[in-house]
Amino acid sequence: MVAPNEVDVVNGLGAGDAFGGSLCHGLLHGWPLEKTLRYANAAGAIVASRLECSTAMPTAAEVAELAEQAAVEAVNV
Repeated sequence: MVAPNEVDVVNGLGAGDAFGGSLCHGLLHGWPLEKTLRYANAAGAIVASRLECSTAMPTAAEVAELAEQAAVEAVNV
């Protein structure tokens, strides 16, 4: 199970697009399912926490940082 990232939602527009794009990226690169879902969750959460839509799309580094932080937190639970 991959837990969601808790964020203060500002605007949900584009969050699903970010999730889907990151999901496709992970699948196309042959990542393990857990890593793929963790990154997709992070991408969607980042966009939902921003006011904009298309300009709110996160960088790969932003997604990786949040996804890796979530992975560490999952281990420490």
